[in-house]
Amino acid sequence: MKKIIFKWVTALLAVFLLVSCSSDNASSDSADKPTADFSFTNDGSTFTFTNLSTNGSKYRWDFGDLYYTSDKKDPVYTYAIGGEITVSLTVTNEAGEEAYIAKTITAPKIIIIDIKVDGKFKDWDDVAITDQNTSGNGSIQKIKIWAKGANVNVYLEGNKKMQMELVDMFINTDGNTKTGFLHGSWPGGSGAEFLFEGPMVTNGWGAFYNHIDPNGGWGWAAIAGSGANLTSSGIVSLSDTTNAIEFSIPKSQLGTLGSSIGIAITEMTSGWAAVANFPEADKFSTLQL
Repeated sequence: MKKIIFKWVTALLAVFLLVSCSSDNASSDSADKPTADFSFTNDGSTFTFTNLSTNGSKYRWDFGDLYYTSDKKDPVYTYAIGGEITVSLTVTNEAGEEAYIAKTITAPKIIIIDIKVDGKFKDWDDVAITDQNTSGNGSIQKIKIWAKGANVNVYLEGNKKMQMELVDMFINTDGNTKTGFLHGSWPGGSGAEFLFEGPMVTNGWGAFYNHIDPNGGWGWAAIAGSGANLTSSGIVSLSDTTNAIEFSIPKSQLGTLGSSIGIAITEMTSGWAAVANFPEADKFSTLQL
């Protein structure tokens, strides 16, 4: 009888210990299971992903653009596409268990601008206006500058008085408005390192000049053969009231560019009579580079 009781007690104890161990293991497994989560911030098309997951030892990011994945814990990624994109994170623990999460981000629209000087102007649609006159006086009314790539590209729009038969175009290339030619018509900020003088046409007789007066006065040295480096569409009539022109200058013609490029134009007739200055503000039209 004692043997039977002892066997039952032993069996119950074994069952109890087995259940207890199973319970402990289940609790341990549950505590070690991975969870997946992340947050993100962006600066334009560049996104910084912060991993908020727990119990993970390996990570796999899918950035949703069919190009790249990453196994970094906190990756930084720059998108070449825009719009709504699904980003996913898979977290794996030491036991091989996985957790998964996906979130939707919105990347800025990618605008590809490729300026061709052909007098059609459609490629300027996505370029922001750099500067414009507000009074309606003068000839040139609006300027756009695009300086990505090998050239400085410029679009001008004006009324019918804008013919660009002759111009003095002053160019600040180093971003410093206190050096170079200090023009009295733009006392708020000028500092031109270069001057283009002549008709705004391709292969005209115009030329570029380097500023040479250390005191900021009117002192220029012609750059031989430089006029051939200006490519222009010539004046194009957009309507009964509006003309436009586009032109490009190789950056190599302008030397090393600084933090910005500034442009101001004195337009004249073919007989050197003044037409108007642009801009009408007291400083050059400036694009930050």
